[in-house]
Amino acid sequence: MTTRVRLSLLFASFSMVLLVGTLGSIYYSHSRSRQHEFFERLRTQCFRTAGLLNEVKAADRDLLRVLDRNSIHRMYDEKVLLFNDRDELIYSSLDDEPIPYTRALLDSIRRRKELQWRDADGDEVVGVHYTESNADYVALASAFDKYGRIELRNLLNTLFVALALGSLFIFGAGYFFIGLAFRPLEKLNHAIDHIDIHRLDQHLPVRGTKGEIDRLAMGYNAMLARLRRSFELQKAFVTNASHELRTPLARMNALVEEALAEPHASASTGTTLQRLQTDIAEQGQLIDSLLLLEQLQSGMPVAKEPVRLDEALFAAIAEVKAAHPALQATVDIGSAIKSGAQLTVVINPLLLRTALRNLLANAALYAADASVAIHLQPMAGSVQAQFLNAGARPLPDDRLFQPFFRHAENQHVPGNGLGLSIVKQIAEQAGGSLNYAYNDAHRFTIALPVAV
Repeated sequence: MTTRVRLSLLFASFSMVLLVGTLGSIYYSHSRSRQHEFFERLRTQCFRTAGLLNEVKAADRDLLRVLDRNSIHRMYDEKVLLFNDRDELIYSSLDDEPIPYTRALLDSIRRRKELQWRDADGDEVVGVHYTESNADYVALASAFDKYGRIELRNLLNTLFVALALGSLFIFGAGYFFIGLAFRPLEKLNHAIDHIDIHRLDQHLPVRGTKGEIDRLAMGYNAMLARLRRSFELQKAFVTNASHELRTPLARMNALVEEALAEPHASASTGTTLQRLQTDIAEQGQLIDSLLLLEQLQSGMPVAKEPVRLDEALFAAIAEVKAAHPALQATVDIGSAIKSGAQLTVVINPLLLRTALRNLLANAALYAADASVAIHLQPMAGSVQAQFLNAGARPLPDDRLFQPFFRHAENQHVPGNGLGLSIVKQIAEQAGGSLNYAYNDAHRFTIALPVAV
């Protein structure tokens, strides 16, 4: 989830809390207003009926019932009861809807003058104590506010719709305006994506010095300048150091060859000179490996072209066997490979040969029987070459591809610990990968993308 979406959701959630509170307050206020208005209507009905009953004579009670018949249906399930001072029921409206009451309830109404409640059926009930014109009545009126509750339910549905639409609108508006606020960051990110090691001089645009984005861009430009200076110093150091080290090694090797050519040199002296020449050659290889590793890590562009992996592999085997005659290499081309196109990769030929030579030399130097089995097989968009050689125990794969790493058991074997690190760098520069696994044997798998 992006920061823009997350902030939009947080803003919408906070706004929804406010919106729910506001709409809930509206609903609660309307509900209380409806109830208060309906109780007031029932209260008015109580006083109206009690007043009429007090004004007419007993013989005119039929007139009251006629009036009751014409007005009783103004409210749904309306019922009115009147009691005298001896708690005797002296009047009941025509409706059959009952009003539960007790003597204790009537006494409570006399003490408190008025009571309002809702019964078990959901009807609102009002009880009042009428004492005007020497009369002493207790009137009970109940009804069900059918239309008021329909309006309340319609209001609730309307509020739910408003909540849903409001939430969508708030999220959309938040997403839009947060996007506007994040637009400078998106431009900054786009500019950063197009800066690499070859374009460290391309600074980000800075419009001012007060905004947070501008200060971030200024800090990033300063960091790029420091990185550029560091890369330039590193490149200059490696180049100069390689040149300064190669020259004395070349002179030393020439002197050793001259000494070996002397006819009067003893056998022991010749052996010592040969060992010295081997050490000089190893030092030269170390310098070449360091220079190559620096070039790979610095991302310097190299020329690439389509190369047949199998052809490069056979050429590398011949080169390594010349230096390590004990090497036994077998190549198995998988049956799934039907054409040369499945073995053609786009890579620098010299780098590919170097990577394959390093993997083969690794097997020749460290395998128990100096043998390696190579399997070529196609994968989705790539071709894999698996190098399998015998081994008693797995290698520490968390440090295996680190420069200068050498296992404690192999310290006596000549080498500098840069071979696998260089192979990994070459594979990754070509868009591939190098992986290690152990299953009763060491398995190094180099995968390279095939030419389209």
